[in-house]
Amino acid sequence: MRRGSSLFLLLALPGSSAVAGPLPGETVTRIGQVAAIPADQRTVPGFAGAWRSAAAQGKVLDWIKGLQARATPACRDIRVIDTRQAAPDLIENGARPAHHALESWEVEACGATLSYDVWYRFQKDASRLVVIDAKGADFQSDLDPPYRRLRELAEARRIEEASGKQRWLNLPLPPDTVPVANRSDGQGWSADFAPLGETVQDWTQLVSVQGLPRVRGKGQAVTLLEGMQKARAARCGVPAEEVELLPPGSNAPHGVVARTYLLCPQVPGTNYAEMAVVKAIEGPDWLYVVQRAWRLPADSAEAVRSASREPREAAEAFLTSVQLCDPARERSACPAPFPH
Repeated sequence: MRRGSSLFLLLALPGSSAVAGPLPGETVTRIGQVAAIPADQRTVPGFAGAWRSAAAQGKVLDWIKGLQARATPACRDIRVIDTRQAAPDLIENGARPAHHALESWEVEACGATLSYDVWYRFQKDASRLVVIDAKGADFQSDLDPPYRRLRELAEARRIEEASGKQRWLNLPLPPDTVPVANRSDGQGWSADFAPLGETVQDWTQLVSVQGLPRVRGKGQAVTLLEGMQKARAARCGVPAEEVELLPPGSNAPHGVVARTYLLCPQVPGTNYAEMAVVKAIEGPDWLYVVQRAWRLPADSAEAVRSASREPREAAEAFLTSVQLCDPARERSACPAPFPH
């Protein structure tokens, strides 16, 4: 999907009455697919806009102000209280694939608390935006099956979050970092992020995040990282590094948190080295695996280790802020939540 597509008023389209359930050929993504807005470009509280174009926040706010200016009585005292990603993203697969996203905005207007749905439709040369007052949501969803489906997914997410079994992952991506690959299937989900202009094959820095199905007990994180070390040792001819346990913090009831440093002085068949710091968190819902990697000129193991000292420190600092929070109880630990 293209980033920064123009946003237009989405008029009510002719349609039949809503029928509950999936759309033909739909794909529900576990992860967002639009590049993140840097924190200093966010103009509203909460988490809406984290995976939309920066200009979209202002467009939504202008739309809400316009609706209130035409209300009876009119209101111009508007304050955004909270925003959030309401549902997982939805893709319609067809002749012209469309990527849908839904946010929820809570607004105070002249003392009254109001709720708005913000529905994005990303489509090549035809991206659109609509802001829907919650009072008219049922009518609009009867007319527009994708919006109806997003509302169903939003309700399912609310129920899941309220159960206390779902976690948000804080992922404060470096500036000018954009998605370059993602996957979601029965074996979990993953996403890769690289500096603007680089690809998943041709990158100098990479942030990768995975969600793997949990197994019972506490030990999955360490076992996974030890397996990564053995694979890297066999591939690159270097000894396996240590896997260290980290303080679990608020994650203590659910599992362990572990970290390791991976080094390959020369990736076979290339002229470059790779280093990465990897963190694995055993959540109640997924095993979260996050790594930040760099590519460097190939050299001896000691030379690459020395050259990677600053990237390693940067990777460890980045991973320090990568943690889980419970959206049903405490979100303050996730100022940069990863939508999944």
